[in-house]
Parts: sequence; C-alpha cells; structure tokens
Amino acid sequence: MDTLIVNILLPTYEPEPTHLSEALESLLAQTETEWTLLICDDASEKDVQRMISKYLDDPRISFIRNDQTLGIGPNWNKCIQKADAPYVQFLFQDDSWETGFLEKSLRVMEANPSVGFASIDHRYSYEGDVPVDGYERLRNFKEKEIQDGLHKGEELLLWWIQNELHPNIIGEPPFVMFRKSLFDEVGPFNEDMVQFLDVEYWIRCLQKSDWYYLKEDLGTFRVHPGAASARNTVSGAGIYDRFHCIENLIHSLPKGNMRDAAITARRRALAGMIWKFLDRIKNRQAVSMKGKGGSTLKKFCLRHPFFTLRAFLTVISEKVKKTFKKK
Repeated sequence: MDTLIVNILLPTYEPEPTHLSEALESLLAQTETEWTLLICDDASEKDVQRMISKYLDDPRISFIRNDQTLGIGPNWNKCIQKADAPYVQFLFQDDSWETGFLEKSLRVMEANPSVGFASIDHRYSYEGDVPVDGYERLRNFKEKEIQDGLHKGEELLLWWIQNELHPNIIGEPPFVMFRKSLFDEVGPFNEDMVQFLDVEYWIRCLQKSDWYYLKEDLGTFRVHPGAASARNTVSGAGIYDRFHCIENLIHSLPKGNMRDAAITARRRALAGMIWKFLDRIKNRQAVSMKGKGGSTLKKFCLRHPFFTLRAFLTVISEKVKKTFKKK
C-alpha cells in the first residue's frame, strides 16, 4: 500500500453470513483501494473468524474479537481507537456500497476542508416483517428539505433543533465519512444511548464542523427483524433517547438563540414522547424506563412536576378530540 487514506471499521455481533459476505465483497469492489479494514467482533457465539477466513488473506484486512460482549457503543468506540488514517468510515455487517462509494466520499472531503463529516445517500432494503414507513418518510423528507452540498454546522444544528432533531437527516454511520481529526475533537460515542447513539454524536459534530450531503444513492442499508433498530422498536428501548439528547444539549449550550430553540424543542419532544408512551400502552407493546434516557426523564419530571402534568393532560385532551373526530 502506497499511502493509507481511510480506515474501514466493521463492528460485528452474531452476523448473518450471507449479509456479512455481501458487505465485504462491496468493499473489495471499491475503485478506491488505499484502505484498511478492521473487523471487531463483540464476542459472538458464532465463529465469525471462520466465517470471514478467506478474506483474511488480504493484508489490508484484520480481525479481533472481544473477550466479552461490550455492547454497540463500546464496540464502536473500540474500533475508533484503532484508527490511524486521515479518514474513517464505518461499514456495518448487513449493508453494502456501490463501487464508487469510497472514491466519491473522499473526493467530497478533499474538496471541502471545513467539512469534518459527509453523508452519502443510499437506498433501503426491507426483509421480513419490519416497519418501512419511517424509512420512506425519511427518504422523502431529505429529498424535499435537504439540499445537496455543504451546510454550515451551527446553522444546520439550529434548524434541526427547531425540528426536534427529527428525522435523522445525517443518517446511519455506514454512510457517513469522517475526518479522524473530528473524532479526536468530539470524543467517543455516548455508550449510554440505546437508539439515538448516532444522532447524539451528530449533534456534537455539528457544534465543531460543517457537514456535506452528497445526494446520490451509493449503497444499501438493510432493514430486517434481527437488526438492533428493529429489536429496539419491539422492546420499546430508546423511546426516551430524543428527550435525553435535547436535555444534554440544553445543558451544554450557552444562553442564546440555539439554547432557547432547544428548550422549546424539549417541550414538544416531551409531548411527543408521552403520546408514543400511551400508544404503546394502548397497543400492549413493551415500554421500559431502563437506560440513561429513562433516568433523564425521571429526573426532569421530578424537577418540573407541573410542567410534566400539563404536557400529559394536553396529550390526553388531543387524544380524546382525535377519538371523537373518528366517530
């Protein structure tokens, strides 16, 4: 290898062999070849090393296995600690890239020095019984609302806060390229997050860097029942993470327009969360107060009981009105 340009980081946990093979084949087919790949397995019961044995003949590819399961956030952070190239790119075990993904991503980064991270558009592939509406709404929203090209970090963050950090416009990590220097400045992923692990990180990145959006489908994100996001939807884990993100953001910001916007977003996010909570109870779906998101919510409710009660009663009133309209 002449000059190492980008580290590819592939965290695995109980991967499906065919999916993992497709991900690796998509990397090997890239027009950009100056990369290394680290596969970091989070103590799977499956023999992942045997599963990928033929790929380990490539000197650019290495494999490590954790002695015990760390969890998603800690495993991502362990991968990043091993990175030493100017650019860093995650690749997940279920996803794949078009052949020009790395080349076009690097071209964007090289041409825009103020950009610390860039998102590349992609398709969604659905397998099994999974909810698809959210992904399709995201695709439509980005098509209509997000312009191709460079976005100033703080300006975009303010706009995103005003939209309650919804939807996840930056996207999934396997379609976001970073400068290693941005990782070094922003720090590790928040390991307490269940569902909003990436969104919480994007918030911190936008406070430090500009962002670029390349509106060209250069890969496929696979949605299936075994994926972490699908499991979280079923279990109810992470439904408080957006509120947790906004609360943390408020405490990190100085007085000003952005902090005021975050406080307003917190009020709307609380009402939205109550609505989701009641819907899950009505539909006999699992709800949980475990994790930092639930803990943050509990503390907020104890500090602001009347505010919380008013939000709860407002949601109840809106639900009653909606019920009568249907009748």
